[in-house]
Amino acid sequence: MIKGRIAPRLTRRGALKALGLTGAGLAVAYVFGRDLVPILPSLDPPDFNDGTAWIKVGPDGKVSMLCPIHEMGQGSSLGMAQIVAEELNIIVEDIQVSFPSTNDAPGLRFTTGSLGIVEHARPMAEAAARLREELRRRAANQANVDTVLLTDEPGGFSTPDNKVIPYEQIVGDSDLILAAGALPPAQVYTFDADREHQQIGQSAWPIQSSDIVKGMPVFAADIMRTGLVFGRAVQAPSPNAQIRSVNFGDAHRMEGVLKVIDDRSRNLVGVIAETPGILNQAMQELSVTWDKPGVFSSESIAKMLDIDTALANDDLEHVLEDGALDNTEPWTLDTRFDQPPLHHAAQELRCAVAEFSEREGREVVDVWTGSQDTFVNQRKAAAELGFSLDRVTIHNMRIGGGFGGRVLYDVVREAVLFAKAVGRPVKVEWSRRDEFLADRMRPPSSHRIRARVDAGGQITDWWHACKSGYVLLTEMVAPEPTLSVARFFLHDRGSARGLTSPYLAARMRVELGEVALPFHVGEWRSLGAAPNIFAIESAIDELARKLELDPVEFRLKNLGDEHARLRHCLQRARELADRVLHVAENGLGRGYACGIYDENTYVAAAFDVQVESATHTIQVDRCVTVLDAGLAISPDQIKAQIEGCAMMSIGQLLSEAAPINAGLSAHSFIDYPTPVMKHVPDFEHEVINHKDIAPAGIGQAPIIAQVAALANAYRDATGKRLRTLPVGE
Repeated sequence: MIKGRIAPRLTRRGALKALGLTGAGLAVAYVFGRDLVPILPSLDPPDFNDGTAWIKVGPDGKVSMLCPIHEMGQGSSLGMAQIVAEELNIIVEDIQVSFPSTNDAPGLRFTTGSLGIVEHARPMAEAAARLREELRRRAANQANVDTVLLTDEPGGFSTPDNKVIPYEQIVGDSDLILAAGALPPAQVYTFDADREHQQIGQSAWPIQSSDIVKGMPVFAADIMRTGLVFGRAVQAPSPNAQIRSVNFGDAHRMEGVLKVIDDRSRNLVGVIAETPGILNQAMQELSVTWDKPGVFSSESIAKMLDIDTALANDDLEHVLEDGALDNTEPWTLDTRFDQPPLHHAAQELRCAVAEFSEREGREVVDVWTGSQDTFVNQRKAAAELGFSLDRVTIHNMRIGGGFGGRVLYDVVREAVLFAKAVGRPVKVEWSRRDEFLADRMRPPSSHRIRARVDAGGQITDWWHACKSGYVLLTEMVAPEPTLSVARFFLHDRGSARGLTSPYLAARMRVELGEVALPFHVGEWRSLGAAPNIFAIESAIDELARKLELDPVEFRLKNLGDEHARLRHCLQRARELADRVLHVAENGLGRGYACGIYDENTYVAAAFDVQVESATHTIQVDRCVTVLDAGLAISPDQIKAQIEGCAMMSIGQLLSEAAPINAGLSAHSFIDYPTPVMKHVPDFEHEVINHKDIAPAGIGQAPIIAQVAALANAYRDATGKRLRTLPVGE
């Protein structure tokens, strides 16, 4: 038996159990263990020396993998499987991928910020490569030859006399979990730029795709337990609102209502019922009065964020770039842009199923939910119940669209407390109204951009001032009063993302101010990058038009050599767009934009639109996107993310803005319309693959250029500059 260091809190048998394997096999520990202060997000990056996700070759030669990334349709689980397949010389379809519960792993980083592949690709590849070389070493011992004489074969190795030794023969009756340090060094195929990849960069079916089509239980709402009942809580109208009084109506007396929850200590009111129908009827009986009713208006929010007032009062506390600007000369451009708050508007309703039971003489709870951070949910549930962590198991279900909105604890808390209250498994599924009311929205922002250009078309002075709500410095990272202290000393890196322009300027000033808003805010796809780059790219486009310069050439002229990859994306976007003749006439428009997401992902976009002058109907005909994120592991998934971002961008152009009328007033998609099939344009994508550059983030990146490119196409079609979105606003 080969012995190696086992990761903290991980036993050999426990890891085999985590893999769903009770028989023999050879497996390798991978990724990270962590001990965080409770209740904080799971932020630690992977550490190759500790183990939580495992790759195993069983006695039948089949490969199993625990995925270290929460899957929400972004396709990261497929990327991980393709990496393992590349390293083990098998096809990705032959890997059994599963998703660990909190019992199966010491910890997983929360999945957000497009960091899943970024942080896990190399450690996963190294773990699989070392497992391959351990298999090669064992095969060499069996064949009595030197390891260097064994060549790779699909699912095994070939000896000098052309005898194939398959993995199942190598593994035999082994029952081993090997930590990374116990394995031989290995060449990593995934990041070998000279290798002709067999799995990386190829098309493959997304993980769980067939299960979804077959209606298998992959989402939390699919989970059914014996004796399952249904619960829902009343959502507060604003952050930190406390219950003052409750009118229960006839809810107590309704047949099928098991319990009406009135827990003022936890600020929790709700109903538990035998069926969803009875639950809906009972919830309509409840009327809650809150001490903070959440009465505010679009006008009051706009006043809080007004950038010109902030500039006049010198009320922008963070200076990100402090160039000495010349304020004596007139500006070539002095303009303002405002962005509204946006809902996540995911199709899947938030859901959790909680069930208490006895194991080994102790009361424990199991929770099935789709979350971007299973371990923060475990820690918070344990703290709420007064349980040790090992008494709380969160089962990691697929998420039906996250976009940054599925990180927090809310629905798990309700399910756990309701199940505890009635002693039966409880499913809590939010209503659509709940989704809109309690959503952690993208905050609104207000921008003032001033720029000066010399006679040669070079930007000399650039001043971007922004006022925004918070994105990262929210309840997600710390409770009060810690949060207020953090806000006092730090600028919000989420609000600031993408705020510094990539264009050259001799003098540049970038300022940011943040304000606490009377409704929940948080992460939204690309954080602050989409609204910030919308303002930058709209201003750049308007500068070019004011100077009667070609918008693409103006951009290229002002992008320095250090942004050669961005320049290439923009040039390719123009080349692809020009395959379709653009007729410069009223009502037809083509717009371009580009940007850099999180310093590593480069994207350029072009849109063609038609605007019917009489009805002001906008038709988006064509979307061209060029993206460079280094090594392209799953090109099909990258293209899917590009198209998803494009549809969210079209939504921002046409209709999406959180309505505020005496508080948040969206209750359904009627109040917050999103794009439908008739809005889908023709797509043309190009994914630039750099085999010698580590993969960067994908899911958030395309939208940063697409929103601005749409607005610039509208400007080209109508002559009207959109300084706020959507068009109807």
